[in-house]
Amino acid sequence: MSQSAVFRFRPLCLVEREGDLARLVERAARADALAVDVEANGLFAYRPRLCTVQLAFLEGDDMAVAVVDALRVPVAPLAPLLGAAGPPKVLHDLTFDARMLAEAGAPLASVRDTSVAARMLGCAATGLAALLSAELGVKVDKQLQQHDWGRRPLADAELRYLADDVLHLLALDARLAERGRALGIEDEIAEECAYKLATALGPPRDPRPAYARIKGAQALDPEGRAILRRLVAAREAAAEQADLPAFKVVASEVLLELAQRRPARADDVRAVRGAAVGRAATSVAAWLRAIEQGRSDGDVPEDERALFQPARPPRKELAARRAMETRITAWRRAEAKARKVDEQVVLPGHCAQELVEIALARGHAEGAAVDAAIARIPGLGARRLARYGGALAALVTAALPSEPPAAAV
Repeated sequence: MSQSAVFRFRPLCLVEREGDLARLVERAARADALAVDVEANGLFAYRPRLCTVQLAFLEGDDMAVAVVDALRVPVAPLAPLLGAAGPPKVLHDLTFDARMLAEAGAPLASVRDTSVAARMLGCAATGLAALLSAELGVKVDKQLQQHDWGRRPLADAELRYLADDVLHLLALDARLAERGRALGIEDEIAEECAYKLATALGPPRDPRPAYARIKGAQALDPEGRAILRRLVAAREAAAEQADLPAFKVVASEVLLELAQRRPARADDVRAVRGAAVGRAATSVAAWLRAIEQGRSDGDVPEDERALFQPARPPRKELAARRAMETRITAWRRAEAKARKVDEQVVLPGHCAQELVEIALARGHAEGAAVDAAIARIPGLGARRLARYGGALAALVTAALPSEPPAAAV
């Protein structure tokens, strides 16, 4: 049965004043759980701004829904509600929401993520609209998914869209939680939600500067990568001045082609498709200056050159890595089949990769050291450690190479 058949919905509350926000926090703090979603204008601005925070919670038999206009009222007063002291928060795919709320002074804690639960349950489609349809029979319109939420005033259709993203989220969470309990995987779902939140609030996984992350940059010669570095900096300056996302000024593959061709004249720049059209048309002189500066540099700064010189592991280490990955995959698949659960429940992919690194790094380490390393794997959790600690240690020990891997150079 869908939530709309059970609960009455109160008229949407649009919060645009600090006093109204304080009253909303007081009401929501009494709830057993709180649905949360946010919208920003990242597709339309150089630096994304938090534009709205949507909340839904039960008050008696009624579902209260509120949209906080984050462009009109600071959202930091939501911090006690969204933090550890507030009720559990339910989100769908929390990564972006967590980052935006933390930047706005209202970091999340005590979260449940319906996309994580759906993945752990082996759902074929884990998008919010697909899950609402499959689990609750609720249809939501996602036509405004790429809307500019920085525009004001908010129209009725936009407010309805914002409300829909939280309106049925608690019911979806309850349905998925029920299925999780039936399989006995509540702890694994909770552990993965906590891991996802910690990852969202932690440093980026790829710390390389933007130019070094462009596909194809690794194949450039020293002068080419120096030029690419300068071109990306020029694009950033143009994007900031125009208050647009960098990709809307010029695409990364266009900058890569400029770094490869290294044109010296405006006509040559225009010959590169996409380098002198739309917003990029006003930056032709900037591209030429960047190319000239890159030529003068000759290479990227010394402390960034290692980013372009990845050490190729010795053949023996590559073979050991493949053997370990194969061993873990086979064990995880067999265990998931025996338990009739998804493989991610047995061992999430990120934990499997950590296990591979332990095997390669430990050499002839004794059992206690291996056990300690496994216990420190982020996101593994006490439940998995108790259930599989011995099996994981056996996997690592059996896959240890006869000699420690050669140090990277």
